[in-house]
Amino acid sequence: MMENASSEIPASNGTLSPPPGRPNWAGYGDLPLIYLGWGERDFATFPLPQHSDPGTNYFVLLRGSVVVVTGDLSQTMRAPAALLVVPGTSFSIRQNRINPVEVLVWVWRGRPEIPELAPKKAGHVVIPLTHSPLDFLAYLHVQCRKEVSLADASLPSTLSALRSLMEVELLRASRPTPAAGDVRWALTHAWLAKNLAIRATVPALCDYLDMSPSTLTRFFLDQTGTTPGKFFRKLKLEEAKRLITENGWQVKAAAHHLGYKHPNDLSRALRGQ
Repeated sequence: MMENASSEIPASNGTLSPPPGRPNWAGYGDLPLIYLGWGERDFATFPLPQHSDPGTNYFVLLRGSVVVVTGDLSQTMRAPAALLVVPGTSFSIRQNRINPVEVLVWVWRGRPEIPELAPKKAGHVVIPLTHSPLDFLAYLHVQCRKEVSLADASLPSTLSALRSLMEVELLRASRPTPAAGDVRWALTHAWLAKNLAIRATVPALCDYLDMSPSTLTRFFLDQTGTTPGKFFRKLKLEEAKRLITENGWQVKAAAHHLGYKHPNDLSRALRGQ
């Protein structure tokens, strides 16, 4: 791929070479992976010209917005989202104004291995990543770069495995946000209810769910519309009110039981309701 319209020179693998200084990797021979690109882009100054790739282009927009043009049609794509373009489909990417854009790009040989990801009608599809595992996609991209740097006899097999993981994550992320009663959320809610006295909530939840703090925040925003800390404080306060009003606990006893540093902290929280 290439962002500089003034240098539309195909690389040896059939893709377009990016402007100087743009991090990328171009494949060779019969490897399943044809191209990798990553980092910040400026599609206003260096638009990606109309072209078609020899494999399926997986363009993941981590930050910002771009305009995707195919034939006479143009479509605004806003992060987090993924663009899939199958081989032989001509497309271009531009920006109407300069704004921060960050991308991950894979070009894999052939069409998508998971049929649900393949465009249904046109040669491309824009997929909003409704509960996007961006951290894991970034990790997979890094792993692809590590594997191609090793370039040993296992490379074709490891790349194929990484492609399968990438497609599965894109498919999961493209589906509607799970309902609040799904297994992971049920486990999360049950864990919170049993650990209301804990103070370092976010690190403990990250360890329990094997999530990074940023992924945990996105997970809670998807499920509750608020952050982990705010949701935890709400649960804690609801339990305090239940203990006091229904079970007749004193404020001091409820505060101690729920891990408040001082009874006055609970009293102020109750007055703020």
